[in-house]
Amino acid sequence: HKRRLELMSTRDGMTGAFNRRHWETVLRNEFEACRRSHRQATILLIDIDHFKTINDTWGHVAGDRALQIIANRMLSNTRTSHDLVIRTGGDEFVILLYRAQIGDAIAIAERITGQINDYAFMVDGHVVPLSVSWGVAEVTRDLDSAIQDADSERYGMKQMRE
Repeated sequence: HKRRLELMSTRDGMTGAFNRRHWETVLRNEFEACRRSHRQATILLIDIDHFKTINDTWGHVAGDRALQIIANRMLSNTRTSHDLVIRTGGDEFVILLYRAQIGDAIAIAERITGQINDYAFMVDGHVVPLSVSWGVAEVTRDLDSAIQDADSERYGMKQMRE
């Protein structure tokens, strides 16, 4: 019972990824410990392109299914149990890759997008297309700077797709 409560408090019920609360408490502390010990870490930000359109056009069932598909691809493409997939809110996810260089993160991002972009699923007889945008950054100074760098890259990719 205690283990189930712990999972409920740290995991996003819809996707199985860690939730924002867990990110803001435990993961940031673990990450700072990693940084202090000079272990390499990289972050990968991923979000769903046109997520609002998916919800508005095909309903929240389609939006929920899109989140589940994408989270599943992220969870199945991490390298080790130390790599963490976090749903930070809405359609936004962070993958924190311990002992990973930028090339490792790019390879993971390309593998995930290769499995998602141009993928479609059916909802009530309608085809719902999926694609994602992403950005990566090595954490060299602090986590917030890395997030800003990765987010700028993700935003640039998203602008090119629209």
